[in-house]
Amino acid sequence: MCRPAPMLRGGAMASALEAQDPRTGEALPLVPTTDASSVSQLVEKARAAQKAFQREGFAERRRRLERAARRLLERRAEGMAIVEAEIGKVHADALFTEALGPLDAVRGWVRVIEGAPAGTVSLNPLAFPRKSARIELLPRGVVGVLSPWNFPISGLYRSVIPALLTGNALVVKPSEYSPRSSRWFLETLAAELPENVLKIAYGGPEVGAALLESGIDACVFTGSSAVGARVEARAFELGIPCSAEMGGNDAAIVLEDADMERTVAGIVHWALQNAGQACGAIEVVYADSRVAADLAARLADACERLRPPVIVGGPGSLAPIALKKQLTLVEEHIRDAVERGARLLTGGTAEGQYMPPTVLADCTEEMRVVREETFGPVIPVVAVDGPADAIRRVNRGLYGLTASLWTRDIRRAENLADELDVGVVTINNHAFTGAIPDLPWSGRRSSGRGIANSAWSLLTFARPKAIAIDRNRGPEPFWVPFDDNLTELGETLSDLQLNRPGGALKLPVLLRRRMKTIKGFFGIK
Repeated sequence: MCRPAPMLRGGAMASALEAQDPRTGEALPLVPTTDASSVSQLVEKARAAQKAFQREGFAERRRRLERAARRLLERRAEGMAIVEAEIGKVHADALFTEALGPLDAVRGWVRVIEGAPAGTVSLNPLAFPRKSARIELLPRGVVGVLSPWNFPISGLYRSVIPALLTGNALVVKPSEYSPRSSRWFLETLAAELPENVLKIAYGGPEVGAALLESGIDACVFTGSSAVGARVEARAFELGIPCSAEMGGNDAAIVLEDADMERTVAGIVHWALQNAGQACGAIEVVYADSRVAADLAARLADACERLRPPVIVGGPGSLAPIALKKQLTLVEEHIRDAVERGARLLTGGTAEGQYMPPTVLADCTEEMRVVREETFGPVIPVVAVDGPADAIRRVNRGLYGLTASLWTRDIRRAENLADELDVGVVTINNHAFTGAIPDLPWSGRRSSGRGIANSAWSLLTFARPKAIAIDRNRGPEPFWVPFDDNLTELGETLSDLQLNRPGGALKLPVLLRRRMKTIKGFFGIK
């Protein structure tokens, strides 16, 4: 739980973010907030530092980020302790989802950027004689990043790393619910960067709104659909590129021939990792009616055998719900489902902020747990009349981030994947592609139009600039004055493209006539 609290700063009262460890309820250190009126000053400082950082060149920026990533790995125990205390992640999950990624991400983004469509462009020598061109990718300038609380490090580095590698400066507003984890990551990173290239603004929605209005050149948002829609709309009005990744109500579609053992294990993992608090978590299972009952029973059996850590920070598989307001929503979804006829197979009653894994059978689309994003450790199972029925349900849903297909028939699954109107489809697994810089992570509908990862996301951080060079001397045969010779030249070139005879013989004559006309008009000898 996090809320602003007053604190003394320089003899005056200032605001700070207070929070409690969701595992124990113990108070965490206060984080002073940034005054919303001073956010523009952070942007000005970042802008003043950006040009020199850009001039350092790609190779030097790469070296800086690799050093920072190695330092993050070396200090992982310190960082993961902060993550675990702030949002309750179990240690193994924090290690894999937050600590192990930055160095691989730097290397992956280097690969993506080096393979981006930049450099020399091949031109048609007939249409563009003695001409050459190249494309440069230039940084936007200062990029504002509004980051999520549930992945306070990995949710940052997949934007921060490509933004820095392409030569931008950054102003980051971490979520007010996980500023300590993000601060550890960002300050460790900033220590390897020139002064002011990376600035941090702490606070709630008012600080995020101020960042959007501060003159930044691009923005990245990860969070709820309601807030993301407002961010997108305002960015459009301001004329700045904005990549917004919002919520998800991701489905696992289980076909009648699925490998049930792998399917159960995969669904349990992807539905319960971080207590289901992930935009790419499995939120609903659409199972063929021939296997739905068996699947639900197997899921319940597996869930009943998972446990939270016995001691804080010790081994265990279940994390708490990080925010009390989120726990309330999860409880509302479970209660609504049961009242509407769902069978509660296991779970459903919280102990403190721990909600045990909850499996609901006989679910229908009228239930909030099926229609809405629950963001908790709940697995509703809906029986469907085959994959076509499941796909129709997914495609008419509010969200369209990811979906997974579980079947032994890979070719069939690939064909079905084409029918799913979502950003990412995974076959016999779920959502793991979010950690791969080479693959786009995007959504449809209320999941947002932003793209994270891959070369397609680079336009958020960089703008292409075309530079063309003409080594001809004298005028071009296509320049003014226009006359019948030019018209005939155009017709002849058209015939050449259509492989009609005679054009190749006429072309030199027509070109000489045109050049004589133009030189005469301009008095060129």
